[in-house]
Amino acid sequence: MNRIWDFDRHGQKTALIDDTGVKVRYDELKALEDELRLCGSSGALTMMVCENSLGALSGYAALLNSSHPLLLVSSSLSADMRKQIMNTYRPQMIYAPASKIGDYERMREVRTIDSYVLLETSFGETYPINPELGLMLTTSGSTGSVKFVRQSRKNIENNARIHVEVLRLTSSDVTISSLPLNYTYGSTVFSSSLMAGASMLVTKRDVFEEEFWDLFENEHVTAFHGVANSYDMLRQMEIFCEDFPELRIMTQAGGKLNRELHRYYAQYARDNGKLFFVLYGQSEATAGISYLPPERSLEKLGSVGVPYPGGKLELIDAEGKTIEEAHVPGELIYRGENAALGYASSGEDLKRGDDWRGEIHTGDIAEWDEEGFLYITGRIRRFIKIGGHRISLDEIDEQIMNDLHVRCVSSGVDDHLVLFVLREED
Repeated sequence: MNRIWDFDRHGQKTALIDDTGVKVRYDELKALEDELRLCGSSGALTMMVCENSLGALSGYAALLNSSHPLLLVSSSLSADMRKQIMNTYRPQMIYAPASKIGDYERMREVRTIDSYVLLETSFGETYPINPELGLMLTTSGSTGSVKFVRQSRKNIENNARIHVEVLRLTSSDVTISSLPLNYTYGSTVFSSSLMAGASMLVTKRDVFEEEFWDLFENEHVTAFHGVANSYDMLRQMEIFCEDFPELRIMTQAGGKLNRELHRYYAQYARDNGKLFFVLYGQSEATAGISYLPPERSLEKLGSVGVPYPGGKLELIDAEGKTIEEAHVPGELIYRGENAALGYASSGEDLKRGDDWRGEIHTGDIAEWDEEGFLYITGRIRRFIKIGGHRISLDEIDEQIMNDLHVRCVSSGVDDHLVLFVLREED
């Protein structure tokens, strides 16, 4: 099986550094990869409970590069939710923080990596797995849904290479773990850093904490990645009222940035010699669909730009006909090598091949301008984004009914969920 990243190429360069100064080199990731290749069956599914720590990111890189597909869940999910997902997909191994080892009793410890433990599950029989499977990422934020997107190894590699090219990343860059690994853009940021041979500063500090920005400056971070609501809060905190001299790349993903904020950050970047990228993507496209070149950011406020290299965008009307005229809305279709394999809702789906064959119906309504720049104007499906995570309103309704026995209908716009109930007491 081909490796996604060539750790040998970067040798003794630092791949990861945590907020206490502990470092992991690329050659150490290669040694860990070689060791983990011998753990479990070849291509065995590993469920990973994600935190931003050295153990988490080291294990992620080594397991994925040693041909172990990963099912990623947040450590903030309840033990019951994690157990439901585990029982649905029956992974051969669990990779989790040592602090949560009590949630996985009667499992054999295979390997300890910093603050993480690799465990062998007690499932007598596991599901067959497609050898192309790389990552499984939830489609619905942190609701505990068992529905996942199946991303292939080729999807991950292609998407990482595209982001290195588009964002102009180099091996001299230092990024910071400002997004969770189980979030599709968070995994893309890390994959791209490894692809470029760059370094990542790993911290559990939140971007709204002063200590985060102290680390940011002290470790000479050059690339910052955030979602729309974090940029909104950082504007209110006036974080970017000062220049960060070594910062050169800023990216925004995870929902639409309003025009005022778009203008503010684009102007900040231009005034201070930085690159500000507005990005648009979905888990179904391994995070990358389009980007707004920073040189056009101020004149194209509200736009999500042009397709990533190698990708193609099409707008279609209600009859399925292609829309080529400017300012005529239609459903957005994406085609590219980073289009994922399809969905999984059960263990039987793990053996499925490429259901989508490089084409995604995004569920978003968009339109072109006269120069072919894309603007998202609405949605067909019942989704909103909260904190950059795409949330299914249908799943919210179902979960509240199942867990609380309350009939409701959910609605809202990004970062503002509204629930309508029948009775005052609900």
